[in-house]
Amino acid sequence: MKNQREMKQQIEKTPVLILGGGITGLTAALYLAQQGVDFILIEKHKDTSIYPRARTIDIRTMELFRALGIGEDLREGGKALAPAWGIIRGNNLMEALGNPVGKITPAQLMEAQKDMKSFAGKSPETVCRCTQDISEAILRKTAKKQDLNLRFYHQMLAFEQQENEVQILVENRATGEQYRIIADYMIAADGANSLVRKQLNIPVSGNGSWKDLLNIYFEADLELLVKDREFSQFLIDTPEITGFLLTINNKDKWAFHLRFYPENGETTADYPEEKLITILRHILGIPDLKISILKVMPWQLTVIIASQMRINRTFLAGDAAHTMTPYAGKGANCGVQDVQNLAWKLAAVLKHGAGDALLDTYAIERQRVGAYYAALSGELADENGLINSVLMLTKAKDLMGLPDYGYYSAAVKRETDLPFTYFIGEPGTRIPHLWLNESQTLSSLDWIRGQFVLIANSSEDWQVECDQVEQQLNINIQLVTLDDENIVEKWKTITHTNGHEALLIRPDDFVAAKLTSGNLLDVILSVLSK
Repeated sequence: MKNQREMKQQIEKTPVLILGGGITGLTAALYLAQQGVDFILIEKHKDTSIYPRARTIDIRTMELFRALGIGEDLREGGKALAPAWGIIRGNNLMEALGNPVGKITPAQLMEAQKDMKSFAGKSPETVCRCTQDISEAILRKTAKKQDLNLRFYHQMLAFEQQENEVQILVENRATGEQYRIIADYMIAADGANSLVRKQLNIPVSGNGSWKDLLNIYFEADLELLVKDREFSQFLIDTPEITGFLLTINNKDKWAFHLRFYPENGETTADYPEEKLITILRHILGIPDLKISILKVMPWQLTVIIASQMRINRTFLAGDAAHTMTPYAGKGANCGVQDVQNLAWKLAAVLKHGAGDALLDTYAIERQRVGAYYAALSGELADENGLINSVLMLTKAKDLMGLPDYGYYSAAVKRETDLPFTYFIGEPGTRIPHLWLNESQTLSSLDWIRGQFVLIANSSEDWQVECDQVEQQLNINIQLVTLDDENIVEKWKTITHTNGHEALLIRPDDFVAAKLTSGNLLDVILSVLSK
């Protein structure tokens, strides 16, 4: 029998509960809002991250943020970091900047991959430099403008899955009040140490955790020192000190990640502020530099890959599903791409009666991608815990983030299981990019923006078929009929389609099917597992 306190607890119902208000959870909120799905987001902290953490938004993620209308906000937010590229090594920063032997520059990255130039032309976007404290703040501000249901400083105390719902016990940390949320589904974006993943006993693989570092976030005026000599990382590996310095704003914000050794009995208490300042002055090569320590946080190089991303009505996303080292620059990016894949599928089930099997395709499609990047991030760590810059050169194309991967699932209609050819409109791959105007401001990707789109090479009877889908399934298929002769010919050449064919694009920009007139309804029913 319930006690009196439990009986008085407020109960709220929502289609989706998002656990976690970091970059993955906030992006999930924006994509569910785009799909018209109500949700509640809870985050145990008062605000978004104060740590810079991820500093690079890759090409695919910028395509997604472009569709949300925040791409330029992110570029503006990261403009101070934007010039910071390249890796340098040395005994101290002053020495390395004066004689940057072994510096890895963007030009070398391009040279390492001869096809990078043409590869980069496959997207309307480029890589963006923006630290995670800034990007999360922009995402939260965007969500607040839409008056979305974000509850920061609310913490999940417990959860239980039932056959048709997830019950979550929540505490408002400001008031101590406890209440319950009953959700149809839960997105667990609760990070690398995911309580949800652990409580569900989901098996994991990967290297686990194997190197310990201290993230020393500090303030020091180095603007004049680095001007016109900007760098992304400075690596130091001497008998006394091993670690790497990251540029945050090319002015007065920096982060040094220092190897320390708990296996030898060391703790964070062995590194008081005075000692850290001495270490920082040493690695910078400026003995009398004024330094202010902002935050210190221990962390570990970790690769953990969850074997499942869906358990009944709960979905893992981002670091909760695939924890990785920062060296591939893919942790935050994978999280954003996970929830963009999931949001439209939840909407299809909740609003349009799609079959439950559609939700299974989330893990089928995203687990392999996350596992690949997690494993790669581990390979990029050398024996001392620093980035393996030589190997990084050979992986430059992968690190740019163009979606050179494909999806085999029931949500894709492919006639063959042969390897994918990318950027030509094959089912299971991201829609090809084609500039639609001379000013190169409008891309074929801009047709999508979170909706089903049918791209037809001629008018024929496609509108009749789209209307039939809307009448029977209440799903609006946006019809794009190519009537500009120049665009039509370019599109047909890229996609290897004829005048009677069309491409059906899913709301996540991936091609669902190539089809001829007369079977659109059947294809949609199949894609939605109805």
